[in-house]
Amino acid sequence: MRWFAGTSGSHSAPRPDHSTVVWDGPDPLWLVGDWPQDEVRTVARGRDKMAVLGDCRATDAELEVGLAVARGGGLRHLTCWPGSYHVVLRLGRRTLVLGDLAGLRQVYHAPFEDGVVYASLALPLADLTSARLDRDLLAARVLCPDVPELTAGRSLFAGVQCVGPGHTLELTGSKVRLRLHEQGAAPLDFPAAAAALREALTASVDRRVGAAAKTGTDLSGGRDSTVLSLLAARAAQHEVVAVTWADPSARDDVEYASQVATKSARLRHLLVPADADCLPYTRLIDAFDAPPVPDDPASSLVTIARTLRHLEAAREAGIDVHLTGYGGDAVLGTPLAYLADLAMDRHPVAAMRHARAWARVAGVRPGDLAAAARRVGRTGFDRALVGLAEVLEADELGMSAGGMDALVNWVAPGPTLVWADPDARRGVAAALRAHAEQAAADTAERRADPSVHRRPGDRASWVSVRRAADRHRVMQQIADGSGVRMRAPYLDNAVVRAGLALPAWARGRGDGPRTLLHTAVEGLVPRSALSRTGKGDYTRSEIRGLRRNAADLRDLFASPLLAEVGILDTTAVRAALDRATRPVLGKGAGGGDPSELLGGFADVVGAELWLRGVAAGRATRWGTGTAATAGSVIAAVA
Repeated sequence: MRWFAGTSGSHSAPRPDHSTVVWDGPDPLWLVGDWPQDEVRTVARGRDKMAVLGDCRATDAELEVGLAVARGGGLRHLTCWPGSYHVVLRLGRRTLVLGDLAGLRQVYHAPFEDGVVYASLALPLADLTSARLDRDLLAARVLCPDVPELTAGRSLFAGVQCVGPGHTLELTGSKVRLRLHEQGAAPLDFPAAAAALREALTASVDRRVGAAAKTGTDLSGGRDSTVLSLLAARAAQHEVVAVTWADPSARDDVEYASQVATKSARLRHLLVPADADCLPYTRLIDAFDAPPVPDDPASSLVTIARTLRHLEAAREAGIDVHLTGYGGDAVLGTPLAYLADLAMDRHPVAAMRHARAWARVAGVRPGDLAAAARRVGRTGFDRALVGLAEVLEADELGMSAGGMDALVNWVAPGPTLVWADPDARRGVAAALRAHAEQAAADTAERRADPSVHRRPGDRASWVSVRRAADRHRVMQQIADGSGVRMRAPYLDNAVVRAGLALPAWARGRGDGPRTLLHTAVEGLVPRSALSRTGKGDYTRSEIRGLRRNAADLRDLFASPLLAEVGILDTTAVRAALDRATRPVLGKGAGGGDPSELLGGFADVVGAELWLRGVAAGRATRWGTGTAATAGSVIAAVA
């Protein structure tokens, strides 16, 4: 696994094992792992220097200008290049570290004796500083994954802090300062947003294709991956391999992908058979056999068999850079909570028009949906957090709220709550109440922060982006050792900015969220390739995976670590598994009702797999001779 680390003001922090030096001196910067040459780029002017680490597609001249601008105090400019990367600056006595907007490129820091250490992964810092697992934060992530505000600025380890989106970590000796470089920008109108998206997306694809020996793309049958595949074929001087996961439960996807592949002579279509050994929840042991464990848990761990098979097919096809449409739904999507934005902005006619359109899709009455939007629009975020806390504190906790509350809301109870330990629920409820008090304080700094949103729909869009980045970050870390570099252009800074430059309600015009994408790529992609309005449903594959792997899942939750750390009610999880997979007369061995497990169960399984990997000593470590012994971060709280 690739990561970097450095120190500020520390004379005692040891150099990570098997690392190379980017720059030395009193505040060094190190690289660990097998870094491709084009992912480590440095620029220097006198004593000032800059390292750009990761998939940055800026030209050398652009990097030179970037350092000059940074020396003058302009940091946001450094986040505008195509790609996904970190920037580390050494300006005089100051060290500055920047990640990205989506959250693919995280930055962590922790005090260490006489100074500060920072890194792109949290686990090595936890190892160096002997940090314990932050059980309360893990509980918040598992039980309320759609309320990332509860975990903002923190990692899963006590004392190891995380830099939020749009912020720069500035270190001067042992002093830590977080600088807001991404100010909340005024929203664009539709034509300007489409033009910005066109420029960002084409630059993101063109420069990656130009630098690759052989490009691959996901071609799932959806519009996001279709656009990427055709843009890549348009930019390429060589063959582009379009890879389709041939799931028998989504035959329409395969047929549509095959039609798209005929739109360009440069596209070679590769079908990867989705056999039973690659169903969700299959071969979970692979999560333990492929060290090291990812830096944090994610639901994508339950599809590790599919991910590894997909990467294997890409590698066999000679692909070195593989573009995926992952994150497109989050960046270009229209969360239904935007109806409350319209109500807050007092646009009753537009609110009712949009409510009628969505009511037909959801099978509800337009008046009920509009009334729910008005009710949410009258509720502040702080009050919504208190309401969720009251749900968690209830003695009897049923399934997630249904009806209109499930369609339009600020925050909603998740399906994982029904499997939670009562003490864990109360702890998260207390955190919700505490954050509600902070959210009620409206300051100029909070209004400028891109991670703070004053409308339900705009907030839901950013939460969706952050969650997509969390899942894809784990997939990228798994891919690191495969020889295939997996890239998600929709999660690049410039694409995220362009996609979310429109208010959430404005992205719901005409053909819905993809109207913006269609307008952006007009003339670049054949209209006929974007005619599809639906997308395959992979629910049947998840159900098959649950039933086929019921025995392994029961073994996994026979004595789960999530219960040992006080987050999970083991009895509740076992009962849900039994209900989902029990035989029913006349239906064979798979006749149970799996609907209860189709919500947040993948998050729970991902968290359990991650805990076990860390406890087994497969965590990414700072060094074999420093700090804690393997697995002690779990043993300390179990």
